[in-house]
Amino acid sequence: EDDEDDEDLPLSIRMDALRRMQQFKAEQYGQKDLISGRVTYNEFPLEIDVKSAAKQIRQDKVDLENPGQITLLDVRERDEYEFCHLDGAVLVPMSEMKERYDEIPKDKKILVYCHHGMRSMQVVRYLRTKGYNFVTNIQGGIEEWRLQVDSSIPGY
Repeated sequence: EDDEDDEDLPLSIRMDALRRMQQFKAEQYGQKDLISGRVTYNEFPLEIDVKSAAKQIRQDKVDLENPGQITLLDVRERDEYEFCHLDGAVLVPMSEMKERYDEIPKDKKILVYCHHGMRSMQVVRYLRTKGYNFVTNIQGGIEEWRLQVDSSIPGY
């Protein structure tokens, strides 16, 4: 047979094909663009750094016309939350997300964090499948927040 083996193609061609396939899938699901492997969905990024998150939260608190438009969602377990958490955060542990995701408002921006950002990214992807378009991960989690934003948060 004349079927070409993908392994015979140069890596640059395979990577270009992968990027094009990702772009096509992103557009199919209403995503706007693909930048360096990060998909922006409805112009709301999958993840942001802790300094950007802190800035958004500060602005939300002082917005006189429309305050409270951001929900800070902690997806760590209860004992982690009790040890330390960000002010104003709502706790819905990842282990309970399937049963409790409907408690999270769909009409607000949701900033999700965990310890290092891995669980929260899984939750962000899950919530997007449930129609939450304005949900994003805080890259690096509460540990990165402690290192870059608020050193009074205890590390663990």
